Amino acid sequence: MNQDVTNVAEGAVDAAAGAAETVLPRNVWRVLEAFFETQLGSFVGKVILVAVTLLIMLAACKWVNRMFDRLIARMKTYNTSGATLCAFVRYFALFGVYFAAFSIIVSNIPVLNAGMNKLLAAGGVIAVVLGVAGQEALGSIASGIIILISKPFVIGDVVNVVSSGVLGTVEDITLHHTVLRTIENKRVIVPNSTMNSAIVENYDYGERHVCLMLDIGITYESDVDRAMKLMADEVGRHPDYLDVRTPEQVKAGVPKVTVRVQELADSAVILRAWIWGADNGTTVALKADLMRLVKKRFDAEGIDLAYPHLVVVGK
Repeated sequence: MNQDVTNVAEGAVDAAAGAAETVLPRNVWRVLEAFFETQLGSFVGKVILVAVTLLIMLAACKWVNRMFDRLIARMKTYNTSGATLCAFVRYFALFGVYFAAFSIIVSNIPVLNAGMNKLLAAGGVIAVVLGVAGQEALGSIASGIIILISKPFVIGDVVNVVSSGVLGTVEDITLHHTVLRTIENKRVIVPNSTMNSAIVENYDYGERHVCLMLDIGITYESDVDRAMKLMADEVGRHPDYLDVRTPEQVKAGVPKVTVRVQELADSAVILRAWIWGADNGTTVALKADLMRLVKKRFDAEGIDLAYPHLVVVGK
């Protein structure tokens, strides 16, 4: 392999030399050619080749990242599965660029080339050592491929890793880990092996509609029926509330909002409303907004919200 890479590198040098002959005067080129045939010139030539290889590697990596960033951004608009595949393939492309540059550099540095040949000669021992040392890394790569094929989640999905208590939006899936962006805009790095074996609650898997429970406690002295009616009215009139009734249910007179007495607690009657939203983010914001609106409505209508009371009896 190293010999093939060396041949390719020498071919590139010869091609550059042919191009240089058309630019430099022939006598200048002969002087340079004679210099590069010396020991010092050979060393300088290898240094130049290594430097050029590193520059090309950096430029190629920058180009690959830019190309995949544009492709992923375009795919996210209509195909999140395609965006996930592109994000995963990006790292194979970068690995190919790094490997090609590494091979060229090693083949042109005698010490490294000799060392690599010895390592390849002892390939059996190295394979065992790398297999033991890199077992976790290889497991994460295999888990990443399984995630890519089975698609329990894709880029853009909101997931909750139940076993770890991490909730966030899938931002990237690399060869080794999955990146989750939390609601605080922090990034949580979870190995693919963990994501593949953990119980993951996906808020965007299949149907994106989300239902949350809104519990509000009123005093025992308040009018429960009136409080339920006011609560249903306030939820139903919110612009972000999603009416999930079927046409048959609407025709049958099924209420737009379901409100029930959830519990007769020690110091409160707990009313529960089922609130539906288009997606997880919308529904979370809807619930927070409704708590404020229902509280204001109850205050205006004379419905008392319950809170713990302490009665002290003197003897």
